[in-house]
Amino acid sequence: MDIIVNRGIYLTQITEADKSSLLKYINDPDIYKYTLKIPYPYKEKDADFWINFVEESRIKERVLKHWAIKNENDELIGGIGFHSKYGKHSHKDEIGYWLGKPFWNKGIMTDVVKTACEIGFSEFNLTRIEATVFNRNTASKKVLYKNKFVLEGTLKKFYLKDDEYINADIFARLH
Repeated sequence: MDIIVNRGIYLTQITEADKSSLLKYINDPDIYKYTLKIPYPYKEKDADFWINFVEESRIKERVLKHWAIKNENDELIGGIGFHSKYGKHSHKDEIGYWLGKPFWNKGIMTDVVKTACEIGFSEFNLTRIEATVFNRNTASKKVLYKNKFVLEGTLKKFYLKDDEYINADIFARLH
């Protein structure tokens, strides 16, 4: 089932047919720079793993919590999802997202995060949605502020990536 965001943007389940677009947009050093678990270079085996993971999670949890972000041309341009960080029945969860560079600075991710939060609160009965972002990721922080997330603090040396400790800012939005 597709979820309309607006402006020709919608959320849907990722499928094997999306693999070429996934590889095209996610395989970018700037996406790697601002994310923790997306490898670079992003290879076909990584895409296969992700597509299978999303389907297995949907079956296991009986709900889709990871979506492909698609445009009016039915092309995958990004992704968003809930990590089930605290377990299936928790009142809180963490959200994560990425968007292909040609689509940055167009307000797309702000609208997508808004839609995902609405789903989290209404369909998943969440009362708290968290986002933990690299301290240097100013674009992601702007998206969160526009979606009524509040900065709760900075986590010093929270992540280790490429032998570098990275501070992270933790944001939350309450329902």
